[in-house]
Amino acid sequence: MAKVTMDMIKELRERTAAGVVDCKKILAETDGDIEKAIEELQKRGIAKAAKKQGRIAAEGKVGMFVAEDGKTCALVEINCETDFVAKGEKFQALYDGIAKQVAQMKTNDVAAVAAANFIDDEKITVEQAITNFTAATGEKTTLRRVAFYSTETGRIGSYNHDNGRICVMVDVATSDAGLAATEDFGQMADDLAMHVAAMNPSYVRADEIPAADVAKQTEIFTAQVIEEGKPEAIAPKIVEGKIAKWKKENCLVDQIFVKDNDVTITKLLAKYGDDVSIAKFTRFEVGEGMEKRVNDLAAEVAEMTS
Repeated sequence: MAKVTMDMIKELRERTAAGVVDCKKILAETDGDIEKAIEELQKRGIAKAAKKQGRIAAEGKVGMFVAEDGKTCALVEINCETDFVAKGEKFQALYDGIAKQVAQMKTNDVAAVAAANFIDDEKITVEQAITNFTAATGEKTTLRRVAFYSTETGRIGSYNHDNGRICVMVDVATSDAGLAATEDFGQMADDLAMHVAAMNPSYVRADEIPAADVAKQTEIFTAQVIEEGKPEAIAPKIVEGKIAKWKKENCLVDQIFVKDNDVTITKLLAKYGDDVSIAKFTRFEVGEGMEKRVNDLAAEVAEMTS
């Protein structure tokens, strides 16, 4: 039987991203044959990846692709289990590649992206690339959501906060393609994306708020007013005022611009003409709305030693 050396383990790790213990074990079983070891790790790694599906993956990054002309933009959220893995170069390569994939496919369909041949390795699908990453790292990795914007004459503003922790794109509409192509207009669109990242509005404008959302918030405010013991006769008026304030706080065009407290977003847009408006925006924050992993050190140690 061939002796397993540190150089052999190092080479196998570099080629597979598998752990030291796994590499040493497989090399011993394959009599030091690197190629057989790689094949065996792939076989066992994929099986291991399948077992990981019950684990919580609420960390990760948002990948962003932005066209140089500002006409198209794509976002993709890829989740893993730990921030350590999320910060790795291979994870970055994965989410950057899938963001390019979304832009190329011009789609908002997660299932379609997962089933497509991966842009960085057409021999496998995007889903298989994610499975392979799970196998290599031992962490459950998932494609959670994607989004794609494009415009003919306007501009897609974009902003990436904290290296993929929060990413935003804003579709700023105008029929004046010449205006949209200017550096000043492009900076304004990107500033709007930064504003959305910071202020997290729920809607573009008040007339787009679903009636069900207004009804729900009215019910909440009514219960609060009653709990405060306000006179029943004036309760509806108080609730009406609260709803008006709630709309202003949650509608993008009514918010105070984060870079200038003297200007609302509506006034900012007006500086560029009556033809300029915000069509829509998308804000992805890693793990929002997901169950977070609770670390149980004792359980992890027990699992490692068992």
